[in-house]
Amino acid sequence: MSNANVKLDEVVTLYDSLHKTPPGYKDEGYPMIRVTDIRRGFVDTNGTKRVDYETFREFSKKHRPTVGDILFTRVGSYGNSCFVNRDEEICLGQNTVCITPAQKRLDPYYLYCCLNSEVVSAQIESFVGGASQPTISLRNIKEIEIPLPDLPTQRKIAGILSAYDDLIENNLRRIKILEQMAQSLYREWFVHFRFPGHESATFKGSELGRIPEGWEVKKLGELADQMRRGVSKGKLDEVTRYVGLEHIPRQSLALDAWEEVIELGSNKLLFERGDVLFGKIRPYFHKVVVAPFDGVCSADTIIIRAKKPDHRALVTFCVFTEAFVAHATATSNGSKMPRTDWKVLKDYPLVLPPKDLLARFSTLSETAIDQQQNLVKRNQTLRHSRDLILPKLLNQK
Repeated sequence: MSNANVKLDEVVTLYDSLHKTPPGYKDEGYPMIRVTDIRRGFVDTNGTKRVDYETFREFSKKHRPTVGDILFTRVGSYGNSCFVNRDEEICLGQNTVCITPAQKRLDPYYLYCCLNSEVVSAQIESFVGGASQPTISLRNIKEIEIPLPDLPTQRKIAGILSAYDDLIENNLRRIKILEQMAQSLYREWFVHFRFPGHESATFKGSELGRIPEGWEVKKLGELADQMRRGVSKGKLDEVTRYVGLEHIPRQSLALDAWEEVIELGSNKLLFERGDVLFGKIRPYFHKVVVAPFDGVCSADTIIIRAKKPDHRALVTFCVFTEAFVAHATATSNGSKMPRTDWKVLKDYPLVLPPKDLLARFSTLSETAIDQQQNLVKRNQTLRHSRDLILPKLLNQK
């Protein structure tokens, strides 16, 4: 098997995004894929910002991504890529690149696997520059080298590796289903008051409207605290897991990315397993996760910890609701980089049910969260196995 390396510029066409901000986003319309939307895997337009037809047409002048293309980030969370596996009308947001392989020489999925390999990741790291934000230039992307066996071999390798990705995608779907089930339970019991036994319940007036007898209205700050234990920049005593805002997914409680660090470039915050990490910059991004381990995180994160273990599930699903995120957005300060503040969020009202009902909800929802985190671990193992097998497949004679 001949595995001569080639530069990407020889086997792909690169389409850069327009270097401008769209005039505005819409509730409905055409998905605009931005840096924060591109995570390893397939393109997922759930939760992406949308634009009207005129904006879509303007941002699609150079190229509209199609099946077999790869979307790649080059500023901020640089080097992330996702594979376009279905035909959908999408356009590129700022600081993203569409990579179109020359399919007579290069299998698209094989290229995607190469871009996510350790060898290419090391090349990307060596190219990174930028003063205010880490950036990889178009020129450097073109310089990335990949091994290029013949097409039948590429397709064989892509077929083997895609089996891993299919398992990963299946687990991601299961994670989403578990999340939706727990959200639906919270909404039914604590918003619509259709909890077990609601048929015989009597109601009373409150500042939130009519609520069941025996329930109370509390402020979030009565049930949870903001944790602000700091860690100074510099060397750490041991390798520690670090969660930046770029690692927190949008509209998902399941944290599936982080770094392991031994040194911090700036001051961070300590969090513990079970804490809620809430991204306070641009809260409309809906970056809210449950920490699956102890670690450190960006100082632009609000760490929310229930005062009592019994209240943890209620607090978690309250701050994950669209209503809470909308409140955080409406009360944030700043125009370009709006930030929300715990001093405001702690006054958010929520209902506290009787202990027996709260215990039932906690058991059901925390079981769902535990299952989510187990699926994340499985995906981590699958990704690691996939990454290990690629060089072995390339080296087969």
